[in-house]
Amino acid sequence: MNRVRPVKGELQVIYDGGAAEHKLKQLGLDVPMIHEVLLYGHAEAATYTTFDPPGAGEYARWSREVRRMTELLVLDDWIRINPDNQPTIVHPSKRWCLVVTSGSSATGVWYATPTTKNPKGRSIREAVMENAELALLGPHDVNPALAGLRETWTLMTYVNINDEIQSEVSLPREMPGDQITAWEHRILIPTIDPSSGPEVQGGEEEPPSYDFDIVRK
Repeated sequence: MNRVRPVKGELQVIYDGGAAEHKLKQLGLDVPMIHEVLLYGHAEAATYTTFDPPGAGEYARWSREVRRMTELLVLDDWIRINPDNQPTIVHPSKRWCLVVTSGSSATGVWYATPTTKNPKGRSIREAVMENAELALLGPHDVNPALAGLRETWTLMTYVNINDEIQSEVSLPREMPGDQITAWEHRILIPTIDPSSGPEVQGGEEEPPSYDFDIVRK
């Protein structure tokens, strides 16, 4: 099902169920892949204890998620680049890319509007505009072949109080302050419980928090 939800005068298209699977397929993604990525991150974070530096486990979770997503997508000819040290995976069409970030408790919840978890920098604030086509970077600064890049999608994740992982793949629309707060499209991913085991989920784990920069082309 997909819903069109008015949010602050703007229409937000929300996909779940079969509609979400169809939209993900158009982007070259699928739910089992995303669950596998999240569960890999969860398994990595679980190896950290309170004796590790604060935040180390969450950074490791994000790092492993980025790595696993890259490993899976390059098999389908996606390209991994790191503009300004930001891991970015570009679709073979060069029309869109994917980054991973953590979100608020509204992540993956259709009736609420999530925000990114961490404050974002000035470059994102200047780039995320209401009618703007988005790109994570000025492609010509990295590779002339990426000149057609127009959309930056985010895989946004949140671990709730029950240690379940909520997630969605969304296209940002607006950033009035330090966080992305408005979305044009939101593809909701089924919540997973890592404790249920990979035989139930189809993978094994959860997500981190990090910052990235979106630069308008």
